[in-house]
Amino acid sequence: MRNASEGRRLDTASVAGIAVFSSLALILSGVSQAFGLNFPIIPYLQFDLGEVAILLAFFIFGPVPAIASSFVEFAGLMVFGQQVPVGPLLKLFALLSTVAGLAAGARLSSGLGEERLGRLLGSSAAIGAVVRAIVMTGANYYLIVFYYGLAAIEGFLKSSFSIVGIGLSDANALVIILAFTAIFNVLQLFLVTGASYFVLKVPAISRIKVAGKAPWFTMVLKGNSPVAKPL
Repeated sequence: MRNASEGRRLDTASVAGIAVFSSLALILSGVSQAFGLNFPIIPYLQFDLGEVAILLAFFIFGPVPAIASSFVEFAGLMVFGQQVPVGPLLKLFALLSTVAGLAAGARLSSGLGEERLGRLLGSSAAIGAVVRAIVMTGANYYLIVFYYGLAAIEGFLKSSFSIVGIGLSDANALVIILAFTAIFNVLQLFLVTGASYFVLKVPAISRIKVAGKAPWFTMVLKGNSPVAKPL
């Protein structure tokens, strides 16, 4: 238990990592908003490059710094983001569910060996996508049914769905909108996981030492990370 608790404790290097990656997440989120990287079928959903920074915080420093970075980004989006407070709250749910899924996937991939970075990210992203899709489907169901109203959302999205040949009606609108929202969340996670992979596979990243510690993902691949093992 002692080693497990040490794996979860924030040291100075982790705090610095949180500051760097949460700031980078806010900058990249701002870039995404500026370029209008919206999901064409459901235009109020936006692809967010800021999540690349959260995934890098996860794989370099571990789950706890990634969670902390998510909360810092949430606080920043509450000030500078769009659709406050709904947008930032949904982003927080998405990030926390993603980190939970990534951690489960990393635990399954512990001890694969340093050359298996792609498999680590692949299994982590697959489980992360499932957890995220489930959580965000529930959150969006509540918003559509109880907050905005199904009729309002259906009316807003009818034209964009009709472009791809899908007709929305009172009978099918909720199921179709939630299904495409889940698809968006899966695509978003795979997009940022792919971008993170190209950063993490740079040899200099795996060899870097922060306060004498190797990046978290290299410890997972070697089977040396207490966070990636059962307690």
